[in-house]
Amino acid sequence: MFGTAGIRKIFQNYSESDLMFTPHMALDVGLALGSYVNKGAVVIGRDIRMSAIAIEHALIAGLISCGCKVMTLGIVTTPTLAMSLRYLKADAGVMITASHNTPEYIGLKLWNPSGLGFTPDQEEEIERLYNYKAFCSINWDEIGKVTQINDINDTHIQDITKRIMFDGNDLTVLVDPGNGSSCDIVPKLLGEYHVNIMTLNAQMDGKFPGRHSEPNKENLEQLSKFLKISNREDIGIALDGDADRVIFLDEKGTIVDPIRLLTLLAKNYIETNKKSLREEDLKAVTPINSSSVIEDVLNPLGCQVIRCEVGDIKVALKLKENGGFLGGENSGTYIWPEFHCGPDSIVTIAKILQMMVIKDKALGVLLEDIPQYPFYSQNFRLIKDIPFSHEIHQKILSTMNSLFELLEKKINSINEMDGLRFDYEGGWILIRRSGTSPYLRISGESTESMQKSIEMNKIVEEKMRELELI
Repeated sequence: MFGTAGIRKIFQNYSESDLMFTPHMALDVGLALGSYVNKGAVVIGRDIRMSAIAIEHALIAGLISCGCKVMTLGIVTTPTLAMSLRYLKADAGVMITASHNTPEYIGLKLWNPSGLGFTPDQEEEIERLYNYKAFCSINWDEIGKVTQINDINDTHIQDITKRIMFDGNDLTVLVDPGNGSSCDIVPKLLGEYHVNIMTLNAQMDGKFPGRHSEPNKENLEQLSKFLKISNREDIGIALDGDADRVIFLDEKGTIVDPIRLLTLLAKNYIETNKKSLREEDLKAVTPINSSSVIEDVLNPLGCQVIRCEVGDIKVALKLKENGGFLGGENSGTYIWPEFHCGPDSIVTIAKILQMMVIKDKALGVLLEDIPQYPFYSQNFRLIKDIPFSHEIHQKILSTMNSLFELLEKKINSINEMDGLRFDYEGGWILIRRSGTSPYLRISGESTESMQKSIEMNKIVEEKMRELELI
């Protein structure tokens, strides 16, 4: 039931298929979570999707039927929901969202009080309660209550502005919330910093009329063109539907690779806090599919880079397990443990703008110190929407070993942490199934050129077609 980012499926009002997300499913998840927290307090937030409110009411019914105290935030960003748990002294949180997926999708993501998403063990227990209908039993007079919490966005903004301070009066920022739930909080935050703001697609709309929700290169063409033809804006900021992802564009309209930006943020953090940082705290976390530039820049600064499986929960778990000051992903999620353990695009926006103001440099200039490696990635729809079995895994492994022999390239290492990553003489290639959509993701990096990276991806693509996966 759970993928790398909670539960996520296409909405349908009624279906007997587990492939669809129905209000009845939300009711049973509410009963399972309510049984798990044992009459505890649960905070619920939702994004702007059309089906979110129907799912919210069904979820609430399940929770209060188990005696839970429910606090509803209304439409908020995922970072705001994750941040709110410690303020509201809740036992768990639920964000109703399908993040960057297309409008017909809906889902649930469960949260711990620290802002850490539910771990795989916790999700397994919720799924067990759900599948076996092992719900708690209460009396009629033990039904829980629902309280609406207002102005949680203001609480989130205050939490940021009291720790990250600067005057952005000389900055002009173009913000594209993609019609998502950050339409309110991001302009408010920038207003607190006296930043000059221009907006695009800044009206909340669950149909995403301005652009597709995922802030990728194809969907940000309009934003990029605007920045290229204008000389007024210092930076562009684009978010997805629930704002757990944020993508930055420099003053020339060029989309910044999130791992280069993660590397810049980590480098700046180390240089700014070098007197107070302990050696054991010099750790950053990123998944297996991230560029090698992060090691090449941070290792010489004494910072250890820890790799993990793909997914912000996996990043957060590694940060919690090993310590560390920052984690992030290719998708544009950034985790700041000093604030909470969830991805927080709102904090990241403040961090980036503060760095620009203090150093008095444009983002493009700041990034000149961070190398750009030839990284290439593509997604392919799977012929069958099935998880990768051991048999499929072994077929890919065998095919790739034969391919490298044919290409006369030596494999230096094979990492099976999440999919299959092959590090070879000349670069690396990763083949993995998406944890949120029925896609096969092929990504890689070449030490030679972008053309070499693209060529390798194309060769692997053909091999995956021969296996009838895509």
